[in-house]
Amino acid sequence: MAKYSSRGPDINTELCVEQVGGNKFNLVLIAAQRARELRRRQAKNDPGTHSLPCVSALLEIQEGKVDGRRYLMKV
Repeated sequence: MAKYSSRGPDINTELCVEQVGGNKFNLVLIAAQRARELRRRQAKNDPGTHSLPCVSALLEIQEGKVDGRRYLMKV
């Protein structure tokens, strides 16, 4: 049974965990690192943007756009 946020986009946390190798702790580390990157990029390009980097990071992980191993090497 997938858990979804009632106010945000449909983020399937179980799918995100599978995408990063089955470890929830690694998911947190990878999502946090990616969210930091997105926040820095937003601040440089468009400081008035209000989208949440943490949600964007989880959506990218869910879609398979983020290489988990590469992000774990950064941490």
